[in-house]
Formats: sequence, structure tokens, C-alpha cells
Amino acid sequence: MHVCRGNWTTDESVLLQGAYDKLGKFFDALDLDMLALEFSTPRAGEVEKLFSNNFLDTRVMLGFGCVNPRSEVIETPEEIVARVEEVLQFLPPERIWLNPDCGFATFAKRPLNPYPIIQKKLENMVAASKILREKYCK
Repeated sequence: MHVCRGNWTTDESVLLQGAYDKLGKFFDALDLDMLALEFSTPRAGEVEKLFSNNFLDTRVMLGFGCVNPRSEVIETPEEIVARVEEVLQFLPPERIWLNPDCGFATFAKRPLNPYPIIQKKLENMVAASKILREKYCK
């Protein structure tokens, strides 16, 4: 299940914000295997809020939104790794998947970033996954 906070603009100030703790019991009540959630901006709140007041840490896989499709800033592999390491406090590595927030092709004829930026963001996300696998999945 994906929860979208809005992906139609690069203006972060008009998009939805707030930590996931208010949805924790709702998520916990659902029969789902994976949550795909946006965490690439401060608008999403702290990762630990997702795991408060529920049992998600015992059963869910997290599609962790770790790159921002709305920004031209290209996250480094090291920045992505640092964000994922916050999640590792709550979930084992095999239950964390790296995702871009919401994907990059929101509008087929008007993506929020040009393809060279999208490609570099995805390359860095893959590089981060390799670093994380080497460090945590031996």
C-alpha cells in the first residue's frame, strides 16, 4: 500500500505534511505485507513515529521513500544510506526496500525533473543499496 502526500508540484510548502503516527493503528489493522511511504522530505516526520502505537515492526516490509522526485537536488549514496540506517533501528534489512517517493513519472508529458536528474537519483539509490547490502546482509 502506498500513501501519497502529493507529487504534482516542486513547491514543498503546498504538499501534505505530518508524521505517520496518526495512521499507525490504521496501518496495523490492515492485512498488508508492504507499506510504500514517502520519507525523503522533512514533511514526512521522523521514521520512529511510523512504529509508535502499533505492531508494524513485527510484520511489515517498508518501501522506504529515500529520494525526492520533486527536487533537483541529487541525494548522494551516503545520504541515502544514513536515512536507511534510521529505519534499521526498527526493521531488519531484508524488510526494507528502497524507493523514490511516489516515482518520477507523475505526469507522462510533464515529469517534475528532467531525465538526467532522474537517472542520477536512481543510480545513487542503487549505489546506496549496494553499500547497505555489503554492510548489513552478509
